[in-house]
Amino acid sequence: MSGIFDGLWRYGQKLVAFDGGATEGREFRGFLEPMNLHLEAEEKRCKAGVLPTEKYLLLAEPTEVFACGRTTIVVCGGISFELLSVREVLDGEKVTHRECVLLKVGEVKSDA
Repeated sequence: MSGIFDGLWRYGQKLVAFDGGATEGREFRGFLEPMNLHLEAEEKRCKAGVLPTEKYLLLAEPTEVFACGRTTIVVCGGISFELLSVREVLDGEKVTHRECVLLKVGEVKSDA
């Protein structure tokens, strides 16, 4: 694999993906950050009766393949996320990385 992001992935966070309710996850590396960093704390509050939705952007290795939908759960640092969408980013015909949108769904006891 050769591309503009080679060598970068070793600095990423350790994540674990669980497909289709599987008990055994697969480890990979990526970069995870909240999508709404620019919002003030006041703007993040929801009206009464509305559930907050914390979405995150995940930049994942090009070799990591996700089955898009509610069947994939990603765990990072004791927090679980539901996979909402996946997009391949291309450099010519080569996949450089995958951009995923995740929804924070709760905390777990351990990553693996």
